Amino acid sequence: MSYLKSNDLFDKLNPETLYERLPHPILIADHLMTPDNLGAMIRLADNIGASEVCFLGNEEEHRLGKVRRAAASSRDNIRWYFSEETDLHQIVPKGKKIVAIETANNATCIYDTPLPEDIAFIVGNERNGLSDGLLDQCDMVVYIPVPGPTRSLNVSHAAAVALFEWQRQMLRKCEIKNAECGMPQSDAGFRPHSAFSIQHSELKYKHVFFDLDRTLWDFDAAAEVAFERIYEKYDLKSLGIPSAHEFHEVYHPLNEELWVLYRADKITKDELNRTRFMKPLEHYGIHDIELADHLSEDYVYWSPRIVRLVPGTMELLDYLRPKYHLHLITNGFQEVQHTKLNGSGLEPYFETLTVSEEVGVKKPNPEIFHYALRKAGAIAEESIMIGDEMAVDIDGARAAGMDTVMFNPKREIIEGNRTFEVNDLREIMEIL
Repeated sequence: MSYLKSNDLFDKLNPETLYERLPHPILIADHLMTPDNLGAMIRLADNIGASEVCFLGNEEEHRLGKVRRAAASSRDNIRWYFSEETDLHQIVPKGKKIVAIETANNATCIYDTPLPEDIAFIVGNERNGLSDGLLDQCDMVVYIPVPGPTRSLNVSHAAAVALFEWQRQMLRKCEIKNAECGMPQSDAGFRPHSAFSIQHSELKYKHVFFDLDRTLWDFDAAAEVAFERIYEKYDLKSLGIPSAHEFHEVYHPLNEELWVLYRADKITKDELNRTRFMKPLEHYGIHDIELADHLSEDYVYWSPRIVRLVPGTMELLDYLRPKYHLHLITNGFQEVQHTKLNGSGLEPYFETLTVSEEVGVKKPNPEIFHYALRKAGAIAEESIMIGDEMAVDIDGARAAGMDTVMFNPKREIIEGNRTFEVNDLREIMEIL
């Protein structure tokens, strides 16, 4: 093995062909202090094919000679400039998504987050990071996991990790055929091997399993409407309950507690149905078992018939159906879940439906996932589970050997391992 200059290697790979196919990112840095970091940013942006670098701050505060020396020849290859503008949308062209690299409360791991194609990355000051005012202007925030004891990356190193992860994801979206990223099959064509190698997930997965409630079916939106109907029918205002919305707000946490007990087999289905309305009524000093039973019966009737789907559901299913075998795994009651599928137009998309009642165990017990795999004629290694609850959907599927997609629309910080995480269902189209 002999030494080869990088220019000789990359000239043979013809990387220019790649950058004709990819959008050009923008790099923004907030009030950097060290000339070496500014120069490294310019050089990085040049290497990744960025369109420009914007340094927030006053140009006069920097030793530009040292910046230029650190940037080397890249200082003449790419546009870089200083700006004291505080409105990022005055800097970033319309259509680009602004993504912060920061350890903020709402940040998601960059390796689990599908990044937008048309992107502007922003990094913070070496000492203080990004201000809250700048973070509030960003479309998303990602962090880079650091396992070592220092837990703090140099700002230019963090930008490099983020930009090359973005590049990896963009390559992944290319159509792959015979290890070519849509390029001519010749020695001059760009081959995404070595550091550019990718494996499209379509080649790995054959079966996609979904949770239903709060993943595809907007459970809370349907429940709100159902509560309005039973509130009016039983004139609950006359009993001292101020509004249907407030009644639902009281009901919701109590119902969640009961479902935890139901999943743990500590209460029965009948106990769940009765108690989940008895407790909210008792909150208002109403002790009426017969009324609780009526409310439960009407709620069970109406909630699956009020069709409310999570945004992006039909778009995603239309995209996936020609490519994969689609299945459902749910802890709900059989008659309720079948009603939802029949009335919403979801049923034709799914080849199998596995409900906990038919299995005798509930998620996250891995047996329900094994049962669903057998029912679908699938194996775990070729299957992926999509759900909104870490402890129920994701942990259970992982225990059964499946890859997972965590649907996290509220962008909450949730502990636990998952293969991917998305905040919008349509982002799954960038993964599968």
